[in-house]
Amino acid sequence: MLSSVRTAVIGMGVLGNVYAETYRSSPNADLVVACDLDPGRAKAAGERHGCRYTTDINEIAADGTIDLVAVATPDFAHRDACVAMLRAGKHVMVEKPLATTLGDAQAITDAAKESGVRLMVDFQNRWNPLFIQAKQLIDAGELGDPVMAYARLSNTRSLPTESLSWASKSGPEWFLFPHLLDLLCWLFDQRPQSVVAYGARGILAAQGIDVYDAIQAQVRFEKAFATVETSWILPTTWGSGIDFRFDILGSAGKIDINPSSSGLLLASSERLSTPGVGGIQHAYGTQFGFFKEPILHFLECVRLDRDPIITSEDGIANVRLIEAIRTSLESGGKEISV
Repeated sequence: MLSSVRTAVIGMGVLGNVYAETYRSSPNADLVVACDLDPGRAKAAGERHGCRYTTDINEIAADGTIDLVAVATPDFAHRDACVAMLRAGKHVMVEKPLATTLGDAQAITDAAKESGVRLMVDFQNRWNPLFIQAKQLIDAGELGDPVMAYARLSNTRSLPTESLSWASKSGPEWFLFPHLLDLLCWLFDQRPQSVVAYGARGILAAQGIDVYDAIQAQVRFEKAFATVETSWILPTTWGSGIDFRFDILGSAGKIDINPSSSGLLLASSERLSTPGVGGIQHAYGTQFGFFKEPILHFLECVRLDRDPIITSEDGIANVRLIEAIRTSLESGGKEISV
């Protein structure tokens, strides 16, 4: 057992700073270094969190005192950082998805197995109180056997056009579907068998971001099925910034989950909106929200030498399912085995 886990964070965007702040405030962790390719961002993170900073991941790999590394780079750039850290004997927690190709995902999981260290994908919504409650109700038999589900998660178009400089290297299927698909597999406790998917392009492509605008897919499981949809073209006036819905019908009951409705309604002289209450909040000089809970979970797994709830196989399965959806999209809607 480690008395304190020495940590590093690679990628100092919004979520990278969530990792850093969680480590910095935990009595069981010591934040050693923050890393970002952008020198200004790396320096700002180091100053904000009171730690060393660098632009070179090799410096972290070579530091034998570091136990755990969080990789919060853009989703298409996970492989090199993860493999380098794992081969250096560091435990790794990586933002979802594990990777944006099955080959990259396999290379990461192989590196973890070869080094004998722990690897966990950060599927934050498994710690979302709404979905924890849903999982407990399903497991208690309140719904009977799952029959079908409908789930959607979309962003306003300002996210790919203004917030993500690397949006053209990703897409809503990689940025948003990982949440929905992991939740489906977890809540159903079943393996997906096949997918059929359709998509639309053109709106974002006209702005120089050649990705899917919207995608809808049907996933067939062993004993159930689900329709999932995602998009990056919600109007910027959409009140909460996201459109998140999850409904499950079982043989004996039904659950409706609406995470994008916070219960908070704002009416001002200029607008009517429902400000989002998500997984990251700050008040009283500290960080709140369920986003930090999986970070603390993996930290304790490393400290106490335990296996995490989310396995590397969960990460691989998630990427495999998204790749099947993309194959169906590119085939014009053919059914693709998973």
